[in-house]
Amino acid sequence: MKRVIALAILLSLIGQSQALPSGIGDRANDGCLCHGGSDDTTVVNLSGLPETYNSSVQYNLTLTIESPVESNEVQGGFRVIISQGELIGEGWQVMDGGYTHTVEINDRRQWEAVWVAPEADDELATFLIHGNAVNGNGNANGDEWNSLSVAIPGVNYTGDVTAPDISGKEVTGIQIAVGAIGVIALLSLAFYAIKD
Repeated sequence: MKRVIALAILLSLIGQSQALPSGIGDRANDGCLCHGGSDDTTVVNLSGLPETYNSSVQYNLTLTIESPVESNEVQGGFRVIISQGELIGEGWQVMDGGYTHTVEINDRRQWEAVWVAPEADDELATFLIHGNAVNGNGNANGDEWNSLSVAIPGVNYTGDVTAPDISGKEVTGIQIAVGAIGVIALLSLAFYAIKD
C-alpha cells in the first residue's frame, strides 16, 4: 500500500513539471521561470505600437521571439499582460488576466494581433511580455526565454512614462536549491516506489 501511495505522489508531482503547450496563466506573470532564468540570446520584440495612442484606434501588432534555440514542431509561447485596451489575435486567449498562446499557435515564434486602444486617451498603457523559445522536447531543458516591457501614453496623458519593471525576475540561488531538493525527493520517492 505504501508503494501505491508513493507512486501516486510521484506521478502527481511529475505532472506539475511538464510543458504547457496550450498556454500559461498567472504563474508566468514574472516570466517563464519554470524554464530557468531569462536569457539575453533570446529577444522579444513587439512591433506596430505607436509612440502615443489615440482613443479606440486599432493597431496591428507583431510579437516576435528571436532565439538560437532549435526550431521543431513546437517552437514557442508567450504571456502578455496589458494595463489598458484589449488584444485580439487568432489563437490568442485570455487566461488569469493576461493573454497567452493556444496549442494551435505554439508552432511558431511570430504572432499577429490587434491592440484596441482604450477609449480614454489620457491613460498610460503598459505591456509586459514574456516570450519563451522552446525546443519541443516537452520539458524545460534547452528552452530560453526573455521579457519586454513597454509603455505607450495616450495623446492627452500628462504623467511620467514608465514601463513595468522586469529586473529581478531571475531564478535565485534559493529557488535552485529548493528545486534540487524537490528533484532529490522525487527520485527518492521513485526509488521507494519501485524497489522490491
